[in-house]
Amino acid sequence: MSDVAIYGPDDKPLPDALRAAARMQMTKNRMMASTAYQGAANDHPSLAKWRPGTWSGQSALSWNRVDLVDRLNDVARNDGWGAAGTSRLVDNIIGSGWTLAARPNHVSLNMTFEQADAISDRIEALWRDYTHDVDKWCDAERTKTMAGILGLAARQRFGPEGEAMGVIVWHDNAPLFQTAVHVVDPARCSNPNGRMDDEFLRDGVVINGYGAPQGYHFRKSHPGEIFAGNTGLWQWEYVERETEWGRPIVVHAFEQKRAGMTRGVSDWAPIIRSIKQSTDYEDFESQAAALNAVMAAFIETPFDPEEFLDAMGEDVSAQKVASVYGEMSDAQKAYYSAAPIDLPGVRVNMLQPGEKATLTKPEHPNANFEAFVNAALRKVASAIGITYEQLTMDWSNVNYSSARAALLEIWRGLTAKKGGFAAQFMAPIYRAFLEEIFDKGLIALPAGAVPFDQNPAAWCHADWIGPGRGWIDPLREAQAAGERIENNLTTLQQESAEQGRDWKMDALQRARERSFYEKLGLPMGPADVPARPRVNPADDREPGEDTEEEVNGRKSARRHPVGIPAIARRKPA
Repeated sequence: MSDVAIYGPDDKPLPDALRAAARMQMTKNRMMASTAYQGAANDHPSLAKWRPGTWSGQSALSWNRVDLVDRLNDVARNDGWGAAGTSRLVDNIIGSGWTLAARPNHVSLNMTFEQADAISDRIEALWRDYTHDVDKWCDAERTKTMAGILGLAARQRFGPEGEAMGVIVWHDNAPLFQTAVHVVDPARCSNPNGRMDDEFLRDGVVINGYGAPQGYHFRKSHPGEIFAGNTGLWQWEYVERETEWGRPIVVHAFEQKRAGMTRGVSDWAPIIRSIKQSTDYEDFESQAAALNAVMAAFIETPFDPEEFLDAMGEDVSAQKVASVYGEMSDAQKAYYSAAPIDLPGVRVNMLQPGEKATLTKPEHPNANFEAFVNAALRKVASAIGITYEQLTMDWSNVNYSSARAALLEIWRGLTAKKGGFAAQFMAPIYRAFLEEIFDKGLIALPAGAVPFDQNPAAWCHADWIGPGRGWIDPLREAQAAGERIENNLTTLQQESAEQGRDWKMDALQRARERSFYEKLGLPMGPADVPARPRVNPADDREPGEDTEEEVNGRKSARRHPVGIPAIARRKPA
């Protein structure tokens, strides 16, 4: 290509610079004519006007987050499927709350496994006192236990906002534990006074050079709380992410779907158009069906004013026609007002003289209505991570195999959501709680053990037992669990946790129950019932009844007659 001369309009070879520019333009023309990726082509009708623009994850969200969240909140308030989807997610991820299974790293903390296990029991007992307090001191608003805090935060995280925020506060007047959590509406986190984003401020979050959050700007009042004297609408408070010694202050849970995002976007965002279209379609069908259910009656006046004037020999003019037309219309209204036609369930309409009503007879709901709505609901369920059956509570077309496959698939997604939410929202709260109980000396450490302030990460290891996965066929799945435990393929801890149980608490409860039954002299279960002595069948048979041995003996005699070897009865080859 470099040896080929390119001539200009004067039939002379072009200089090197012009020749290079010409080659570049020729290459560009070839690229415009045919793209390597069809998805980047501009000649297809579906792609020709598709110009989505280049957005970063956070810039796309910053410009559209307010409108998007407002629309999704409207769906959650007014659409049954939107409310149902969020409720199903919260029920499956949070349920009635989480149970703590403390797992401090005994190796890093210079303890034996037994020592760490004993301390874990003590931590779990204190955590139960803290999270189940009837006075609700764990909640800054004192209206919820920890289960309620988790449920509210999960509704924000997996609902319209796509993120959950909270502030860990210190209650000086609390009787035992001063650590409390205040769940904050994400709409309150924003740039002060509507400032534009800059290098270190993104949608209310102050970041460093790596994008790590350093603090948050919270509006003192929700932007929708408009009432007399509310000065907090235009006042912001800056809250550090953590204290100087590392105690968490702000907890922020969201899924970073693209690198560089500092705020969360809801999983409902990609399907909001489908939800809106489905809702509108449902409204239109309902309105049409309601109109068809009302029998409409029309009273038609066949008298035409122009024919009336012609019959009277009058000079027909537009003014004359209008005058007669108005007089007849007024007379008609006065007559039917004085003597109205009242038929139950019927709407009677009066037509003007010469008018006729032509009605169509559409069938509603449309034959494709159910298929359209079901397709939209399947899209919604798939986007948020549950099954169509869970969203609609319609199990009419489900068998064991399909239900089992769906449960296994959905459970993986729910487990991932639960793990991420626990790491971002629950773990910082648990760390603040551990710091408090260690500072107060509520945990006695063995000699040589590493204190909390020297290795908080090792002390914060924990499992969070949420709602159980459930059983489709309890007998079959319980037998399978027993086989896995017997063959060392799993542990009692794991099997119990999958059903939302704490194996230690279950064992302690069973021990209490067994002791109580023993005091009463009652058997605890089939294993405690003494085996019945074997009875000689010959002594237990009815008169004239043959024993099993006698019956089998006669059958054997018929197969093998006495005195004739079996080999002799075979047919010759």
